[in-house]
Amino acid sequence: MTDQTINRKSIFLLSGISNYGAIVVSIVVGLISVPIGLQYFGPVRYGIWLVIGSILAYLRTADFGVGLSTLTFMAQTTDSAHHRVILRRSISLLFWVSIVLIMLMIVVSHLFPGWTLILGKVPLDFQEEATTAAIAIAILILFHLPTTIFAAAFSGLQQVHWNRAYGALRSVFVLSALVATVSIGGNLITLAFFTGFVNLLVGIISGVHLFLVHPDVRPRISERVASAPSSRVLVISGARFLTLQISALIIWNTDNLVISHYLGPEMVTPYAITFKLFQMGLMMVTASIIALWPMYGRAFGRGDWQWLQRTYNRSIFLQIIPGGLVWISGIIFSQVIINLWAGPAAYGGIVVAFALGGYVYISSFGGSNHSLINGLNPTNIVVVFGVIEALLNLGISLVLVKPLGIGGVAVGTFLASLAINSWFPPLYIKRRTFGKVRLNRIPILTHVLVVGCCVILAMLTTLFLEGWARVGIGIIIIIFYVLLSWRLSPHNFKSLVGQTVLGEK
Repeated sequence: MTDQTINRKSIFLLSGISNYGAIVVSIVVGLISVPIGLQYFGPVRYGIWLVIGSILAYLRTADFGVGLSTLTFMAQTTDSAHHRVILRRSISLLFWVSIVLIMLMIVVSHLFPGWTLILGKVPLDFQEEATTAAIAIAILILFHLPTTIFAAAFSGLQQVHWNRAYGALRSVFVLSALVATVSIGGNLITLAFFTGFVNLLVGIISGVHLFLVHPDVRPRISERVASAPSSRVLVISGARFLTLQISALIIWNTDNLVISHYLGPEMVTPYAITFKLFQMGLMMVTASIIALWPMYGRAFGRGDWQWLQRTYNRSIFLQIIPGGLVWISGIIFSQVIINLWAGPAAYGGIVVAFALGGYVYISSFGGSNHSLINGLNPTNIVVVFGVIEALLNLGISLVLVKPLGIGGVAVGTFLASLAINSWFPPLYIKRRTFGKVRLNRIPILTHVLVVGCCVILAMLTTLFLEGWARVGIGIIIIIFYVLLSWRLSPHNFKSLVGQTVLGEK
Protein backbone atom coordinates (compact mmCIF):
# COMPACT_ATOMS: atom_id res chain seq x y z
CA MET A 1 0.00 0.00 0.00
CA THR A 2 1.54 3.31 -1.07
CA ASP A 3 1.95 6.42 1.06
CA GLN A 4 -0.38 8.22 -1.36
CA THR A 5 -3.11 5.61 -0.79
CA ILE A 6 -2.69 5.82 2.99
CA ASN A 7 -2.92 9.61 2.82
CA ARG A 8 -6.11 9.42 0.75
CA LYS A 9 -7.63 6.98 3.22
CA SER A 10 -6.83 9.16 6.21
CA ILE A 11 -8.14 12.29 4.47
CA PHE A 12 -11.35 10.54 3.46
CA LEU A 13 -11.96 8.99 6.87
CA LEU A 14 -11.26 12.20 8.76
CA SER A 15 -13.38 14.22 6.36
CA GLY A 16 -16.18 11.67 6.45
CA ILE A 17 -16.27 11.61 10.24
CA SER A 18 -16.28 15.41 10.41
CA ASN A 19 -18.97 15.64 7.73
CA TYR A 20 -21.28 13.30 9.60
CA GLY A 21 -20.51 15.05 12.86
CA ALA A 22 -21.38 18.42 11.36
CA ILE A 23 -24.57 17.01 9.87
CA VAL A 24 -25.62 15.46 13.17
CA VAL A 25 -25.12 18.86 14.79
CA SER A 26 -27.13 20.53 12.01
CA ILE A 27 -29.95 18.01 12.36
CA VAL A 28 -30.08 18.37 16.13
CA VAL A 29 -30.13 22.15 15.75
CA GLY A 30 -32.96 21.84 13.22
CA LEU A 31 -34.94 19.52 15.46
CA ILE A 32 -34.65 22.05 18.28
CA SER A 33 -35.01 25.31 16.36
CA VAL A 34 -38.08 24.51 14.23
CA PRO A 35 -40.53 23.88 17.10
CA ILE A 36 -39.08 26.81 19.09
CA GLY A 37 -39.39 29.22 16.17
CA LEU A 38 -42.79 27.94 15.05
CA GLN A 39 -44.27 28.10 18.55
CA TYR A 40 -42.83 31.55 19.37
CA PHE A 41 -43.42 33.37 16.07
CA GLY A 42 -46.48 31.45 14.81
CA PRO A 43 -47.03 30.02 11.29
CA VAL A 44 -47.26 33.39 9.48
CA ARG A 45 -44.25 35.18 11.00
CA TYR A 46 -42.17 32.00 10.96
CA GLY A 47 -43.12 31.54 7.30
CA ILE A 48 -41.94 35.11 6.64
CA TRP A 49 -38.60 34.28 8.30
CA LEU A 50 -38.25 31.21 6.08
CA VAL A 51 -38.90 33.35 3.00
CA ILE A 52 -36.27 35.87 4.16
CA GLY A 53 -33.88 32.93 4.55
CA SER A 54 -34.60 31.85 0.97
CA ILE A 55 -33.77 35.33 -0.33
CA LEU A 56 -30.60 35.46 1.77
CA ALA A 57 -29.49 32.20 0.20
CA TYR A 58 -29.33 34.07 -3.11
CA LEU A 59 -27.38 36.88 -1.47
CA ARG A 60 -24.70 34.41 -0.43
CA THR A 61 -23.91 33.97 -4.13
CA ALA A 62 -22.59 37.53 -4.07
CA ASP A 63 -19.11 35.99 -3.90
CA PHE A 64 -19.60 35.32 -7.65
CA GLY A 65 -18.37 31.76 -7.14
CA VAL A 66 -14.92 32.97 -6.09
CA GLY A 67 -14.99 30.84 -2.93
CA LEU A 68 -15.54 27.59 -4.83
CA SER A 69 -13.04 28.68 -7.47
CA THR A 70 -10.50 29.27 -4.69
CA LEU A 71 -11.13 25.78 -3.28
CA THR A 72 -10.60 24.13 -6.68
CA PHE A 73 -7.41 26.01 -7.60
CA MET A 74 -5.88 25.47 -4.16
CA ALA A 75 -6.70 21.76 -4.31
CA GLN A 76 -4.91 21.35 -7.65
CA THR A 77 -1.50 22.48 -6.33
CA THR A 78 0.70 22.02 -3.27
CA ASP A 79 2.69 25.21 -3.83
CA SER A 80 2.36 27.52 -0.81
CA ALA A 81 3.22 30.56 -2.91
CA HIS A 82 0.26 29.78 -5.17
CA HIS A 83 -1.95 29.41 -2.11
CA ARG A 84 -0.88 32.79 -0.73
CA VAL A 85 -1.53 34.60 -4.00
CA ILE A 86 -4.89 32.88 -4.52
CA LEU A 87 -6.01 33.80 -0.99
CA ARG A 88 -4.88 37.40 -1.27
CA ARG A 89 -6.67 37.92 -4.57
CA SER A 90 -9.83 36.15 -3.43
CA ILE A 91 -10.14 38.05 -0.16
CA SER A 92 -9.47 41.36 -1.90
CA LEU A 93 -12.11 40.65 -4.55
CA LEU A 94 -14.78 39.78 -1.99
CA PHE A 95 -13.93 42.74 0.22
CA TRP A 96 -14.64 45.22 -2.57
CA VAL A 97 -17.69 43.26 -3.73
CA SER A 98 -19.18 43.41 -0.23
CA ILE A 99 -18.57 47.17 0.07
CA VAL A 100 -20.17 47.90 -3.31
CA LEU A 101 -23.18 45.67 -2.65
CA ILE A 102 -23.84 47.14 0.80
CA MET A 103 -23.86 50.65 -0.69
CA LEU A 104 -26.07 49.50 -3.56
CA MET A 105 -28.51 47.82 -1.17
CA ILE A 106 -28.88 50.94 0.94
CA VAL A 107 -29.56 53.08 -2.13
CA VAL A 108 -32.06 50.65 -3.65
CA SER A 109 -33.99 50.18 -0.39
CA HIS A 110 -34.26 53.97 -0.08
CA LEU A 111 -35.25 54.72 -3.68
CA PHE A 112 -37.49 51.69 -4.28
CA PRO A 113 -39.43 50.85 -1.11
CA GLY A 114 -41.71 48.59 -3.15
CA TRP A 115 -38.99 45.91 -3.27
CA THR A 116 -40.75 44.24 -0.32
CA LEU A 117 -43.13 42.61 -2.80
CA ILE A 118 -40.45 39.97 -3.29
CA LEU A 119 -41.36 38.59 0.15
CA GLY A 120 -44.79 37.55 -1.10
CA LYS A 121 -48.21 38.15 0.49
CA VAL A 122 -46.94 39.54 3.78
CA PRO A 123 -49.82 40.82 5.99
CA LEU A 124 -49.79 44.58 6.57
CA ASP A 125 -49.18 44.12 10.31
CA PHE A 126 -45.85 42.42 9.61
CA GLN A 127 -44.55 44.32 6.59
CA GLU A 128 -42.38 46.86 8.44
CA GLU A 129 -40.91 44.20 10.70
CA ALA A 130 -40.18 41.89 7.77
CA THR A 131 -38.59 44.66 5.70
CA THR A 132 -36.27 45.85 8.47
CA ALA A 133 -35.27 42.31 9.37
CA ALA A 134 -34.44 41.48 5.76
CA ILE A 135 -32.27 44.59 5.29
CA ALA A 136 -30.46 44.13 8.61
CA ILE A 137 -29.46 40.53 8.08
CA ALA A 138 -28.60 41.17 4.41
CA ILE A 139 -26.06 43.86 5.34
CA LEU A 140 -24.50 41.66 8.02
CA ILE A 141 -24.27 38.72 5.59
CA LEU A 142 -22.42 40.97 3.11
CA PHE A 143 -19.97 42.02 5.82
CA HIS A 144 -19.40 38.32 6.41
CA LEU A 145 -18.76 37.64 2.69
CA PRO A 146 -14.92 37.98 2.59
CA THR A 147 -14.53 35.64 5.56
CA THR A 148 -16.18 32.77 3.65
CA ILE A 149 -12.89 32.31 1.79
CA PHE A 150 -11.28 30.84 4.91
CA ALA A 151 -13.53 27.77 5.00
CA ALA A 152 -12.93 27.22 1.27
CA ALA A 153 -9.19 27.46 1.90
CA PHE A 154 -9.33 24.69 4.51
CA SER A 155 -11.03 22.41 1.96
CA GLY A 156 -8.52 23.35 -0.72
CA LEU A 157 -5.73 22.36 1.67
CA GLN A 158 -7.34 18.89 1.99
CA GLN A 159 -8.69 19.73 5.46
CA VAL A 160 -12.41 19.50 4.84
CA HIS A 161 -12.89 18.59 8.49
CA TRP A 162 -12.20 22.17 9.59
CA ASN A 163 -14.64 23.49 7.01
CA ARG A 164 -17.30 21.19 8.40
CA ALA A 165 -16.38 21.99 12.00
CA TYR A 166 -17.02 25.69 11.41
CA GLY A 167 -20.26 24.82 9.64
CA ALA A 168 -21.36 22.96 12.76
CA LEU A 169 -20.27 25.85 14.96
CA ARG A 170 -22.30 28.24 12.82
CA SER A 171 -25.39 26.04 13.25
CA VAL A 172 -25.00 26.10 17.03
CA PHE A 173 -24.50 29.87 17.07
CA VAL A 174 -27.57 30.42 14.88
CA LEU A 175 -29.61 28.33 17.32
CA SER A 176 -28.23 30.45 20.16
CA ALA A 177 -29.37 33.55 18.26
CA LEU A 178 -32.91 32.16 18.13
CA VAL A 179 -32.88 31.20 21.81
CA ALA A 180 -31.56 34.65 22.75
CA THR A 181 -34.32 36.30 20.70
CA VAL A 182 -37.02 34.24 22.40
CA SER A 183 -35.55 34.75 25.87
CA ILE A 184 -35.65 38.56 25.59
CA GLY A 185 -39.02 38.62 23.83
CA GLY A 186 -37.55 39.94 20.55
CA ASN A 187 -39.05 39.97 17.07
CA LEU A 188 -37.79 39.13 13.57
CA ILE A 189 -35.54 42.21 13.60
CA THR A 190 -33.84 41.03 16.78
CA LEU A 191 -33.39 37.57 15.30
CA ALA A 192 -31.92 39.08 12.13
CA PHE A 193 -29.30 41.09 14.05
CA PHE A 194 -28.30 38.16 16.27
CA THR A 195 -28.13 35.72 13.34
CA GLY A 196 -26.09 38.06 11.15
CA PHE A 197 -23.66 38.82 13.96
CA VAL A 198 -22.94 35.17 14.83
CA ASN A 199 -22.31 34.36 11.16
CA LEU A 200 -19.74 37.15 11.00
CA LEU A 201 -18.15 35.98 14.26
CA VAL A 202 -17.69 32.42 13.01
CA GLY A 203 -16.10 33.71 9.81
CA ILE A 204 -13.56 35.80 11.73
CA ILE A 205 -12.69 32.90 14.03
CA SER A 206 -12.09 30.59 11.06
CA GLY A 207 -9.73 33.15 9.50
CA VAL A 208 -7.68 33.52 12.66
CA HIS A 209 -7.49 29.73 12.93
CA LEU A 210 -6.40 29.29 9.29
CA PHE A 211 -3.50 31.70 9.57
CA LEU A 212 -2.37 30.31 12.92
CA VAL A 213 -2.17 26.67 11.77
CA HIS A 214 -1.03 27.50 8.22
CA PRO A 215 1.32 30.48 8.51
CA ASP A 216 2.75 29.56 5.09
CA VAL A 217 -0.50 30.67 3.39
CA ARG A 218 -0.71 34.10 5.00
CA PRO A 219 -1.02 36.55 2.07
CA ARG A 220 1.92 38.80 1.28
CA ILE A 221 0.93 42.08 -0.33
CA SER A 222 3.89 42.40 -2.69
CA GLU A 223 4.20 38.73 -3.66
CA ARG A 224 3.73 37.79 -7.32
CA VAL A 225 3.64 34.29 -8.84
CA ALA A 226 3.36 34.21 -12.61
CA SER A 227 1.76 30.76 -12.81
CA ALA A 228 -0.85 31.45 -10.10
CA PRO A 229 -4.39 32.20 -11.31
CA SER A 230 -5.04 35.90 -11.76
CA SER A 231 -8.02 37.72 -10.31
CA ARG A 232 -9.58 37.56 -13.76
CA VAL A 233 -9.16 33.77 -13.92
CA LEU A 234 -10.64 33.42 -10.44
CA VAL A 235 -13.66 35.44 -11.50
CA ILE A 236 -14.14 33.58 -14.80
CA SER A 237 -13.90 30.18 -13.12
CA GLY A 238 -16.03 31.48 -10.27
CA ALA A 239 -18.69 32.65 -12.71
CA ARG A 240 -19.33 29.03 -13.69
CA PHE A 241 -19.63 27.99 -10.06
CA LEU A 242 -21.84 31.04 -9.47
CA THR A 243 -24.28 30.02 -12.16
CA LEU A 244 -24.40 26.49 -10.79
CA GLN A 245 -24.97 27.89 -7.30
CA ILE A 246 -27.83 30.07 -8.52
CA SER A 247 -29.35 27.10 -10.33
CA ALA A 248 -29.17 25.04 -7.14
CA LEU A 249 -30.64 27.92 -5.14
CA ILE A 250 -33.57 28.21 -7.54
CA ILE A 251 -34.22 24.52 -6.92
CA TRP A 252 -33.77 24.74 -3.13
CA ASN A 253 -35.19 28.15 -2.30
CA THR A 254 -37.49 29.46 -5.03
CA ASP A 255 -40.12 26.95 -3.95
CA ASN A 256 -40.73 29.02 -0.81
CA LEU A 257 -41.08 32.21 -2.85
CA VAL A 258 -43.53 30.61 -5.29
CA ILE A 259 -45.65 29.27 -2.43
CA SER A 260 -45.57 32.61 -0.59
CA HIS A 261 -46.72 34.51 -3.68
CA TYR A 262 -49.46 32.10 -4.78
CA LEU A 263 -50.62 30.48 -1.54
CA GLY A 264 -49.42 32.85 1.22
CA PRO A 265 -46.56 32.61 3.76
CA GLU A 266 -48.55 30.36 6.08
CA MET A 267 -48.31 27.58 3.45
CA VAL A 268 -44.54 27.96 3.30
CA THR A 269 -44.29 26.49 6.79
CA PRO A 270 -45.57 22.90 6.08
CA TYR A 271 -43.66 22.73 2.80
CA ALA A 272 -40.40 24.07 4.25
CA ILE A 273 -40.53 21.82 7.31
CA THR A 274 -41.25 18.72 5.21
CA PHE A 275 -38.47 19.77 2.86
CA LYS A 276 -36.15 20.23 5.82
CA LEU A 277 -36.81 16.68 6.98
CA PHE A 278 -35.88 15.25 3.58
CA GLN A 279 -32.98 17.69 3.37
CA MET A 280 -31.62 16.20 6.59
CA GLY A 281 -31.75 12.79 4.95
CA LEU A 282 -29.99 14.12 1.85
CA MET A 283 -27.29 15.69 4.01
CA MET A 284 -26.65 12.35 5.71
CA VAL A 285 -26.44 10.64 2.33
CA THR A 286 -24.05 13.11 0.70
CA ALA A 287 -21.81 13.65 3.73
CA SER A 288 -19.43 10.91 2.67
CA ILE A 289 -18.97 12.40 -0.78
CA ILE A 290 -18.10 15.99 0.18
CA ALA A 291 -14.49 15.12 0.99
CA LEU A 292 -13.93 13.73 -2.51
CA TRP A 293 -14.21 17.09 -4.29
CA PRO A 294 -10.70 18.34 -3.40
CA MET A 295 -9.35 14.78 -3.66
CA TYR A 296 -10.75 14.50 -7.20
CA GLY A 297 -9.09 17.83 -8.03
CA ARG A 298 -5.72 16.61 -6.76
CA ALA A 299 -6.01 13.26 -8.63
CA PHE A 300 -7.05 15.04 -11.83
CA GLY A 301 -4.02 17.31 -11.56
CA ARG A 302 -1.81 14.19 -11.31
CA GLY A 303 -3.59 12.31 -14.09
CA ASP A 304 -4.51 9.41 -11.80
CA TRP A 305 -7.29 8.03 -14.02
CA GLN A 306 -7.39 4.57 -12.48
CA TRP A 307 -8.17 5.93 -9.01
CA LEU A 308 -10.74 8.34 -10.44
CA GLN A 309 -12.57 5.57 -12.30
CA ARG A 310 -12.64 3.21 -9.33
CA THR A 311 -13.58 5.84 -6.77
CA TYR A 312 -16.27 7.42 -8.95
CA ASN A 313 -18.20 4.18 -9.50
CA ARG A 314 -17.87 3.09 -5.90
CA SER A 315 -19.11 6.44 -4.70
CA ILE A 316 -22.26 6.15 -6.85
CA PHE A 317 -23.50 3.12 -4.92
CA LEU A 318 -22.34 4.66 -1.68
CA GLN A 319 -24.92 7.37 -2.41
CA ILE A 320 -27.88 5.78 -4.17
CA ILE A 321 -28.54 2.96 -1.69
CA PRO A 322 -29.08 5.33 1.28
CA GLY A 323 -30.76 7.79 -1.11
CA GLY A 324 -33.37 5.17 -1.96
CA LEU A 325 -33.74 4.38 1.73
CA VAL A 326 -34.60 8.04 2.44
CA TRP A 327 -37.19 7.99 -0.36
CA ILE A 328 -38.94 4.84 0.82
CA SER A 329 -38.83 5.52 4.55
CA GLY A 330 -39.78 9.17 3.97
CA ILE A 331 -43.00 8.19 2.23
CA ILE A 332 -43.95 5.81 5.03
CA PHE A 333 -42.76 7.61 8.15
CA SER A 334 -42.40 11.36 7.39
CA GLN A 335 -45.93 12.17 8.62
CA VAL A 336 -45.36 10.44 11.95
CA ILE A 337 -41.96 12.09 12.41
CA ILE A 338 -43.24 15.57 11.60
CA ASN A 339 -46.30 15.16 13.81
CA LEU A 340 -44.05 14.36 16.76
CA TRP A 341 -41.51 17.01 15.81
CA ALA A 342 -43.51 20.12 14.88
CA GLY A 343 -47.18 19.12 14.93
CA PRO A 344 -49.70 17.87 12.33
CA ALA A 345 -49.99 21.30 10.65
CA ALA A 346 -46.32 21.10 9.63
CA TYR A 347 -46.74 18.04 7.36
CA GLY A 348 -46.86 18.82 3.64
CA GLY A 349 -48.82 15.74 2.52
CA ILE A 350 -48.06 12.48 0.71
CA VAL A 351 -47.53 14.11 -2.70
CA VAL A 352 -44.85 16.35 -1.19
CA ALA A 353 -43.26 13.37 0.57
CA PHE A 354 -43.21 11.29 -2.63
CA ALA A 355 -41.76 14.08 -4.77
CA LEU A 356 -39.14 15.26 -2.28
CA GLY A 357 -38.08 11.66 -1.63
CA GLY A 358 -37.63 11.19 -5.37
CA TYR A 359 -35.61 14.39 -5.48
CA VAL A 360 -33.34 13.04 -2.72
CA TYR A 361 -32.75 9.83 -4.70
CA ILE A 362 -31.87 11.67 -7.91
CA SER A 363 -29.69 14.08 -5.92
CA SER A 364 -27.84 11.19 -4.29
CA PHE A 365 -26.91 9.99 -7.78
CA GLY A 366 -26.18 13.52 -8.98
CA GLY A 367 -24.09 14.33 -5.91
CA SER A 368 -21.44 11.75 -6.80
CA ASN A 369 -21.30 13.06 -10.35
CA HIS A 370 -21.14 16.72 -9.42
CA SER A 371 -18.44 16.12 -6.82
CA LEU A 372 -16.21 14.80 -9.60
CA ILE A 373 -17.28 17.51 -12.03
CA ASN A 374 -16.39 20.20 -9.52
CA GLY A 375 -13.00 18.60 -8.98
CA LEU A 376 -12.43 18.74 -12.73
CA ASN A 377 -13.51 22.42 -12.73
CA PRO A 378 -16.82 22.63 -14.66
CA THR A 379 -17.00 24.12 -18.15
CA ASN A 380 -19.71 26.22 -19.73
CA ILE A 381 -21.86 23.28 -20.85
CA VAL A 382 -22.33 22.22 -17.21
CA VAL A 383 -23.53 25.72 -16.46
CA VAL A 384 -26.01 25.58 -19.35
CA PHE A 385 -27.60 22.37 -18.10
CA GLY A 386 -27.66 23.70 -14.54
CA VAL A 387 -29.64 26.69 -15.77
CA ILE A 388 -31.98 24.44 -17.76
CA GLU A 389 -32.73 22.38 -14.64
CA ALA A 390 -33.43 25.53 -12.63
CA LEU A 391 -35.77 26.92 -15.29
CA LEU A 392 -37.57 23.59 -15.60
CA ASN A 393 -38.06 23.49 -11.85
CA LEU A 394 -39.47 27.00 -11.77
CA GLY A 395 -41.67 26.50 -14.82
CA ILE A 396 -43.20 23.20 -13.69
CA SER A 397 -43.75 24.58 -10.17
CA LEU A 398 -45.59 27.63 -11.52
CA VAL A 399 -47.81 25.42 -13.69
CA LEU A 400 -48.66 22.95 -10.92
CA VAL A 401 -48.84 25.19 -7.82
CA LYS A 402 -52.50 26.14 -8.35
CA PRO A 403 -53.97 22.72 -9.22
CA LEU A 404 -51.82 20.72 -6.76
CA GLY A 405 -50.86 23.33 -4.14
CA ILE A 406 -47.54 22.78 -2.40
CA GLY A 407 -47.49 19.25 -3.82
CA GLY A 408 -47.19 20.73 -7.31
CA VAL A 409 -44.13 22.71 -6.27
CA ALA A 410 -42.49 19.56 -4.91
CA VAL A 411 -43.30 17.66 -8.10
CA GLY A 412 -41.62 20.43 -10.10
CA THR A 413 -38.43 20.02 -8.08
CA PHE A 414 -38.43 16.25 -8.61
CA LEU A 415 -39.21 16.24 -12.34
CA ALA A 416 -36.66 18.94 -13.18
CA SER A 417 -33.89 17.05 -11.40
CA LEU A 418 -34.92 13.77 -13.05
CA ALA A 419 -34.93 15.36 -16.51
CA ILE A 420 -31.32 16.56 -16.25
CA ASN A 421 -29.35 14.70 -13.57
CA SER A 422 -30.34 11.20 -14.64
CA TRP A 423 -28.19 11.31 -17.79
CA PHE A 424 -26.19 14.50 -18.39
CA PRO A 425 -23.50 14.41 -15.63
CA PRO A 426 -22.20 10.88 -16.43
CA LEU A 427 -22.08 11.73 -20.14
CA TYR A 428 -20.17 14.93 -19.42
CA ILE A 429 -17.67 13.13 -17.16
CA LYS A 430 -17.00 10.52 -19.85
CA ARG A 431 -16.30 13.18 -22.48
CA ARG A 432 -14.33 15.48 -20.18
CA THR A 433 -12.00 12.62 -19.16
CA PHE A 434 -11.64 11.32 -22.76
CA GLY A 435 -13.51 8.12 -21.86
CA LYS A 436 -11.09 7.23 -19.06
CA VAL A 437 -13.75 7.70 -16.37
CA ARG A 438 -17.19 6.31 -17.16
CA LEU A 439 -20.29 5.10 -15.36
CA ASN A 440 -21.07 1.39 -15.04
CA ARG A 441 -24.73 1.66 -16.04
CA ILE A 442 -26.16 -1.84 -15.61
CA PRO A 443 -25.89 -1.95 -11.77
CA ILE A 444 -27.43 1.53 -11.58
CA LEU A 445 -30.40 0.61 -13.77
CA THR A 446 -30.94 -2.55 -11.72
CA HIS A 447 -31.04 -0.50 -8.55
CA VAL A 448 -33.51 1.95 -10.09
CA LEU A 449 -35.86 -0.99 -10.74
CA VAL A 450 -35.52 -2.13 -7.11
CA VAL A 451 -36.21 1.38 -5.79
CA GLY A 452 -39.20 1.84 -8.08
CA CYS A 453 -40.88 -1.35 -6.88
CA CYS A 454 -40.28 -0.50 -3.22
CA VAL A 455 -41.58 3.07 -3.68
CA ILE A 456 -44.82 1.71 -5.16
CA LEU A 457 -45.21 -0.61 -2.18
CA ALA A 458 -44.49 2.29 0.19
CA MET A 459 -47.13 4.48 -1.46
CA LEU A 460 -49.76 1.73 -1.27
CA THR A 461 -48.89 1.10 2.38
CA THR A 462 -49.21 4.80 3.23
CA LEU A 463 -52.48 5.27 1.37
CA PHE A 464 -54.31 2.20 2.65
CA LEU A 465 -52.85 1.34 6.07
CA GLU A 466 -52.78 3.19 9.37
CA GLY A 467 -51.11 2.91 12.75
CA TRP A 468 -49.05 -0.14 13.62
CA ALA A 469 -50.05 -1.92 10.42
CA ARG A 470 -48.35 0.82 8.38
CA VAL A 471 -45.30 0.74 10.63
CA GLY A 472 -44.96 -3.05 10.46
CA ILE A 473 -45.39 -3.35 6.70
CA GLY A 474 -43.14 -0.30 6.23
CA ILE A 475 -40.32 -1.94 8.18
CA ILE A 476 -40.68 -5.11 6.10
CA ILE A 477 -40.45 -3.06 2.86
CA ILE A 478 -37.33 -1.30 4.10
CA ILE A 479 -35.64 -4.57 5.12
CA PHE A 480 -36.54 -6.08 1.73
CA TYR A 481 -35.07 -3.02 -0.03
CA VAL A 482 -31.79 -3.07 1.91
CA LEU A 483 -31.23 -6.82 1.43
CA LEU A 484 -32.07 -6.74 -2.27
CA SER A 485 -29.91 -3.65 -2.86
CA TRP A 486 -26.97 -5.34 -1.17
CA ARG A 487 -27.56 -8.57 -3.10
CA LEU A 488 -27.52 -6.76 -6.46
CA SER A 489 -24.62 -4.39 -5.65
CA PRO A 490 -21.39 -4.71 -7.65
CA HIS A 491 -18.59 -6.71 -6.06
CA ASN A 492 -16.26 -3.71 -5.88
CA PHE A 493 -18.84 -1.80 -3.85
CA LYS A 494 -19.18 -4.68 -1.39
CA SER A 495 -15.40 -4.69 -1.13
CA LEU A 496 -15.49 -0.97 -0.36
CA VAL A 497 -18.01 -1.44 2.42
CA GLY A 498 -15.92 -4.25 3.85
CA GLN A 499 -12.88 -2.00 3.97
CA THR A 500 -14.93 1.10 5.00
CA VAL A 501 -12.64 3.25 2.89
CA LEU A 502 -12.16 4.30 -0.71
CA GLY A 503 -8.71 3.16 -1.72
CA GLU A 504 -6.65 0.32 -3.00
CA LYS A 505 -6.96 -3.14 -1.56
